[in-house]
Amino acid sequence: MPTQIAETTRRWREWWMTDAAPGAAASNGSLATRIGRWLRTGATSPAASAIVPFAVVLACAAIQLSQRGGPTAAHPGAALLVSVLLALPLLVRRRLPVTVFAVLALVAFVQWALDLRLVADIALLIAVYTVAAAYPARTAWAAAVVVEVGAVLAVLRWQASGYRIESLVLLTGPLIAAVCAGIAVRNRRNAILAAADGARRRERERHQTELLTAARHRQQIAREMHDVVAHGLSVMVTLTEGALATGDRDPAAAQDAMRRVADTGREALDDMRDLVRVLRADELSRRPQPGVDDVETLLDECRRTGVDIEFVVEGTATDVSAPEGLTVYRIVQEALTNVRKHADATTVRVNLVFRGDAIDVEIVDDGRSSGRSAEPGFGLTGVAERAAVHGGRTESGPLVGGGWRVWACIPTRRVATGADR
Repeated sequence: MPTQIAETTRRWREWWMTDAAPGAAASNGSLATRIGRWLRTGATSPAASAIVPFAVVLACAAIQLSQRGGPTAAHPGAALLVSVLLALPLLVRRRLPVTVFAVLALVAFVQWALDLRLVADIALLIAVYTVAAAYPARTAWAAAVVVEVGAVLAVLRWQASGYRIESLVLLTGPLIAAVCAGIAVRNRRNAILAAADGARRRERERHQTELLTAARHRQQIAREMHDVVAHGLSVMVTLTEGALATGDRDPAAAQDAMRRVADTGREALDDMRDLVRVLRADELSRRPQPGVDDVETLLDECRRTGVDIEFVVEGTATDVSAPEGLTVYRIVQEALTNVRKHADATTVRVNLVFRGDAIDVEIVDDGRSSGRSAEPGFGLTGVAERAAVHGGRTESGPLVGGGWRVWACIPTRRVATGADR
């Protein structure tokens, strides 16, 4: 038995949600299908919401007028006219709620003056409901007060003194229900609109966040590309110029320099491929990013161009995260690139100081400072941006006795180790 009940429930649910009648498949033209489709869609259409209340009021009026000896028997013509006048405005109740209510209230007053007791007065309840569904609650309750005044007048005129309280309660109950129903519909409609507006706002915010994220990503890629290309090309240019200068005197040294040019070019191409891979696939590079431990290799590469580099390290790099290590590496790389491009320096000192909560990076050269502008270019701007990502700061500028100094302070966050955990 429970299985049969569950199956019957499922079939009726499918009929309500689809166009198939319960039981055997029904044709599109079956009565059950047409009724179900209309209940799901047509009953809430603008045409139906206008015609159905009008038809209901007319039907109730017709039933009352068809009865002999009823309250309308003395004036059947006037009763029919007033009933039609009470029903007709309902056709435009959704477009003009307050106007329709005012017209119906006026017709009801005429009815009261003509001493006509009509069932078609239910049109006033429909009008009050419509006002409550379209306007704030204070407007709905104001309309309800008008109808309640009419109910009091009707009870005083047509009801015996012993039954007036009961009659007034019976008339007031449906009126309050109509107001509350209209307010509930309006609140639900406003909630749906607010939810839709919130969804659109969240979608706009999500889109803006994606744009900002993409812009930051492009900025990061641009910095990486600048560092890779500028460093690689500067090394290649320096080595090529050296090979050209010594080619006649020392062919072996020139060939060795050209081999280093080729090696540097291949490394730069590998780095560029990694960056392009990130852009195309939005994935991390397959090659590990350089860090603090790779600074010595970077300096050895620069030493091969003829620059004497002194490397001083104070402290240990045990608590440096990968992003912080990459930032240190790129700052040193950019400073050395500027030395080769602008300074004609022969001696460079690179200092790394690990202070536990921060890393100090200092690059000092003895090259000329007249060819370098104090205004930050792409390279120095990239250095400042990289440091700012970690909450750090940078300084760069010429020295009093000649040369150039680049300094950066990178705050660190302690990397969790097995002992920490």
